[in-house]
Amino acid sequence: MSDEPLSSWERLYHMLEPEKLPWDAGKPDEELVKLVDSGFLAPGPALDVGSGLGHDAVFLAAKGFQVTAVDISATAVKLAQERAQAAEVKDKIDFQATDVLRMEAAPGRFSLINDRGFFHYLRDDSRAAYIGFLRRSLSDRGLVFLRVYSDKEPPCLGPLRYSMEELKRLFERAFDIEGLKESVFEGASKAKSLVALLRKKAA
Repeated sequence: MSDEPLSSWERLYHMLEPEKLPWDAGKPDEELVKLVDSGFLAPGPALDVGSGLGHDAVFLAAKGFQVTAVDISATAVKLAQERAQAAEVKDKIDFQATDVLRMEAAPGRFSLINDRGFFHYLRDDSRAAYIGFLRRSLSDRGLVFLRVYSDKEPPCLGPLRYSMEELKRLFERAFDIEGLKESVFEGASKAKSLVALLRKKAA
């Protein structure tokens, strides 16, 4: 990937107050919270992709997960670290300002990968590379929590829109679809979304 996405994301964090960022819900993802509080997602090593202001990473750390939180924006990482410090979980989170597609995660390292709004920005070959990264990085039968824009949201520049059928087509070779439903992104925009729970298929 070029340096342009990095400068673009960083520019947004400098232009807008954190609470005005369109992807900021001001709290952890409600569907993720339900899965953790139900006991379905047991604490373990977790990767938070495109962690932004750190709401999900802080929540997971507070629930006993060992979290690696990755965002391409150094400003986002700094703000997330401040949030983690205030919640007294900073020492439980490994924050990294990097492009996740360039990460060399140890094979089978994570039992959970949380992707709230990262995948739908990927185009073309980057999607296949990312799906391969997810599979390599997950432990046996590890889980991905995925939230993307729905094709029921009007098209515009920015995130790609996905139908349920397209998500199934993209992921079904490497993952079992444990759950897939319509929802909305929490935050100011209330954009229509799809939420998927994907389990790594046995080798």
